[in-house]
Amino acid sequence: MNDTTTLSPSPPAAPSLLTRCLPVLGWAPHYRREWFRADMLAGVTVAAFCIPESMAYAGLAGLPPQAGLYASLLAVFAYALFGTSRQAAIGPTSALAILVATGLAGLAHGNPARYMELAALLAVMVGVIAIVARVMRLGFLVNFISESVLTGFSAGAAIYIGTTQLGKLFGIEGAKGEFIERIMYIFNHLGTTNIWALGLGLGGIAFLLITEKLAPRVPWALVVVAVSILLIMFTALGGQGIKITGLIPNGLPPFKIPTFALADIQLLLPSAFAVFLLSYVEGMGVVRTFAAKHKYPADANQELLAVGAANVLCGIGSAMPVGCSMSRSAVNDQAGAKTPFAGAISGILLGVIVLFFTGAFTNLPEPILAAVVLVAVKGLIDIPALKRLWRVSQKEFWIALAAMFGVLAFGMLEGVMIGTVLSLLMLVWRASNPSTVLLGRIPGTQLYSDLARHPHNESVPGVLVFRANAGLFYANVEKVKSDLMDAITAQMSPVKLVVFDLSSSPYSDVAAAEMLASLKEDLAGRGIALKISNLTGEVRDLLRRDGLDKQFDIGPRVGVESIIKEWLGNDDRSLTGSRKSVGPV
Repeated sequence: MNDTTTLSPSPPAAPSLLTRCLPVLGWAPHYRREWFRADMLAGVTVAAFCIPESMAYAGLAGLPPQAGLYASLLAVFAYALFGTSRQAAIGPTSALAILVATGLAGLAHGNPARYMELAALLAVMVGVIAIVARVMRLGFLVNFISESVLTGFSAGAAIYIGTTQLGKLFGIEGAKGEFIERIMYIFNHLGTTNIWALGLGLGGIAFLLITEKLAPRVPWALVVVAVSILLIMFTALGGQGIKITGLIPNGLPPFKIPTFALADIQLLLPSAFAVFLLSYVEGMGVVRTFAAKHKYPADANQELLAVGAANVLCGIGSAMPVGCSMSRSAVNDQAGAKTPFAGAISGILLGVIVLFFTGAFTNLPEPILAAVVLVAVKGLIDIPALKRLWRVSQKEFWIALAAMFGVLAFGMLEGVMIGTVLSLLMLVWRASNPSTVLLGRIPGTQLYSDLARHPHNESVPGVLVFRANAGLFYANVEKVKSDLMDAITAQMSPVKLVVFDLSSSPYSDVAAAEMLASLKEDLAGRGIALKISNLTGEVRDLLRRDGLDKQFDIGPRVGVESIIKEWLGNDDRSLTGSRKSVGPV
């Protein structure tokens, strides 16, 4: 079903500006008849999958079920027009739902209509932020959130979300507050558990866990929802005090700009940025996953426009904020979706349900909605990814744990901020603390590599070859210079020549030029010559503009070997032997 080797919805010609802004103009004229069956099947499957999921996530956000249905209905049409992914499915997600609930907590003062209005306004604000980011071409910002932070955040979000469903699962009223507060409330009120509600919820969880293993493409969540409704309607369960969703109004959502005051925007702005950030980062993870799998390009800037348009449409359609869902997208992919038309088909089906069949969900028991959420979010805890982080980079493992506990200790909104700050701090730390190494010649060649890794490399008495494994700029030049001076001091014999290899430094700035000039002067005062080798074009141009080309005799790209030979007077007899005492800085 997923074979795309002969299917390429994109035209071969370079896309125009209009086509880049509206990717549908690129793939729709080239739509093939044989794709329709696959897209139709995927659309029907995703619609069946997202009905219970959307209603459950609306409940997570503190909104009525129709807010989730409206969001799933409207977002897919915007994404079909503006999105670049053929398999990504957009709609409410569990993490976004919790962020919405956190951001709106206490702002509506117990007024449900006001709460829905604020949720719609939040969606519009998220959309506007995304569109502005698209205009400013800020798609690259997604690269600043590391995978380790996302892994930890997702795990924390899954646990956090799971605790929000315990009250519904146990039939305990009033289980609200933050993570620890909720856990303690449930523990202290276990005596009020509704055994019928708990049994129904646990039965739903068991059913979903078993059936998703046996036939993962079947929308089992819809099956368990339908069965539970019938049980409430036609068996004694209906009289056991199990809470149900209640009446869901038929008809399309009312389209209007949310009413707001300037104070509302000020209050919601931090939440809007957090929801935007999480929506975009999660969404680009989904888009990149399926783009890599099916070998087509993903446009990070265009995805900003797609997410922005979807959220603005949801906001004026009385719905909640949305983003690309990994679970829903996986269902779409497994069902064989070939183009974004599959999303439009699911939207059409959802529209029919919203128009005529929402009354069928009146008797949907809340423990089953809790079961749907709990099973859906279990995949957010990626144990193999955490094990891999521990094995490959324990530093990143601890960052992942910090992000996870940030969510649990301070909340989802704060967890997003902690994750973002951690990502930026890690980036700054790595940029300002580059590794530096001493190099030796690989025997029998004119190539140089790390002496610490290859102790049998050859070195020349009195010559030190030094390399910084990063671009040189204001944040790291002092550290690089300090490492070099320490390496000179550590040598067993006096150093007469330092060759600074810049092959691993693709860029530099004015501070780097100043450091090289001062380093040359400092070393000259100690009777040590400084030469630089293997400059990239960008670094060479900067040094020339700063007037250092004559000082360093910068010409065509010169390698370490030629510099040493010239210094030795073209006599390479000294290029033998091994100095194992030379190590990394």
